Amino acid sequence: MLKANRLRAPILSLLCVLRLVYFPHSASAANPPDSPTVILIQNATILTVSHGTIEHGSILIRDGKIAEVGPSISAPKDAQVIDAAGQFVMPGIIDCHSHIAAESINEGSVSVSSMVNMAEILNPDDIDIYRDLAGGVTAANILHGSANSIGGQTLVIKLRWGQPAAKLPFEGALPGIKFALGENPKRSNFSIPGQPRRYPATRMGVEETIRGAFSEARDYKKTWDEYNKRFAAGEKNLIPPRRDLRLEPLVEVLEGKRYVHSHCYREDEILMLLRVAKEFGFKVRNWPPREWALPLFPIGGPTKWKPTTRFRTTRR
Repeated sequence: MLKANRLRAPILSLLCVLRLVYFPHSASAANPPDSPTVILIQNATILTVSHGTIEHGSILIRDGKIAEVGPSISAPKDAQVIDAAGQFVMPGIIDCHSHIAAESINEGSVSVSSMVNMAEILNPDDIDIYRDLAGGVTAANILHGSANSIGGQTLVIKLRWGQPAAKLPFEGALPGIKFALGENPKRSNFSIPGQPRRYPATRMGVEETIRGAFSEARDYKKTWDEYNKRFAAGEKNLIPPRRDLRLEPLVEVLEGKRYVHSHCYREDEILMLLRVAKEFGFKVRNWPPREWALPLFPIGGPTKWKPTTRFRTTRR
């Protein structure tokens, strides 16, 4: 009994440490303390990124937003002053490809799952929000997984730890949709015993899945455009087209209201999607490679089209 009591004390101490380190989102996360309305950071080395470095600089924050940045700012009345001497301040990191704060990632039962939406399964209590903030990440693009040629709708969030899901979306950020090319959507390394393989099973099948979906979306858009034109002209007794929740996000892509983020592996499949995008008149905004990929298409090359895209070359 005495030996058990001797062991109990260090074990309880260890559990307390683990709770503080790995589970900081207890009661305080659900009810975060009110922040001061005015904060002044002084004497910092400010890395502005876009306007050089300011030594011994100051940053004035009002109501949670940066109001002024400069070499010397006087502290307003009742401001909380933070002395950042010897420390660096820089803009928050934006993660353009993230799967945190989500209750699920893939709807892999179909090849086109554009009807599902990451906004509907946000998890504001995910500890990764807290850990990302500790690493300097302040905003993240929450993506559907890469099990589909065309995946689910994406959402940009601010990492507002302790706030409910309704307060996480980044105000004014355009929504997106996740595409995937290569091994993942054709399921090169994945199968369910006893079930037939899901189409597509090749890269050419991935291409035709995307082309077929946008062909449907283009026709769907045309049907609604004709209906809206007739309705605006005052025509009576019109029956609106039946809504298709799978095609509506793809129409938004065609209209430039939703960004495409495409997971990729190889240069040839990147070129394939660029050609499909050109065919239907949309652009791919982000290429998060699985391994790494670089643009090999010179301006004025075979496609005579300059891709306005951003490449992410770090391994995940």
